[in-house]
Amino acid sequence: MAEPAASDLQPSTRERILAAALDLFARQGFAGASVRQIARAVGLRESSLYNHFESKEAIYHALIDSYGPASSAQRLREPRFQALRGDPRAFCRLYAAELLDQWRDPREQQFNELITTERNRLPTERAHYVETLFSAESGLLTDYFRDFALAGLIQAPNPRETARLFMGGLTFIRLEHFIVPAQPSPDDEAARALERLVDNFLALISPRGA
Repeated sequence: MAEPAASDLQPSTRERILAAALDLFARQGFAGASVRQIARAVGLRESSLYNHFESKEAIYHALIDSYGPASSAQRLREPRFQALRGDPRAFCRLYAAELLDQWRDPREQQFNELITTERNRLPTERAHYVETLFSAESGLLTDYFRDFALAGLIQAPNPRETARLFMGGLTFIRLEHFIVPAQPSPDDEAARALERLVDNFLALISPRGA
């Protein structure tokens, strides 16, 4: 197999703009960071940046489409997850393991800080984030649990609430080990906590007599 060209490994201009904006927004707040600063961080003229994004709000919108729930939803659409529609145990373990990798990503941590800080501003973008979390990611997870239940692989009288139960437990682990502490927990400690939660959740939804 041919090695990818060096140019293929370089982030695109759009990706570099998003990375610079995420860093500036997280450190200075959305209002405190200007389009000129973002362009300067990327090495662009301000006018050139507008060839990629029409406004600062459009950059923020694109960040919501790239991180957090949008990132999780995108993974759930991938063939490697679709291939696990007959294996709820493997599905739950993979979903949790990849969330853990996501939470460890410094860019994801910056995004979480940004969303938390700006949650009472930019109502249109806040609504977009809420839609991504409660419709896209939660909806896809519900579809998986519905398929598992219809196949008799789990007991889930209400697949939507089963999905919410799973997401709620995962969110608690994230709060306990990554968001509330001054420093994130060691990787092995967070991984063990996540493993315990997944094991308990799988035991709760296992068919009676299994």
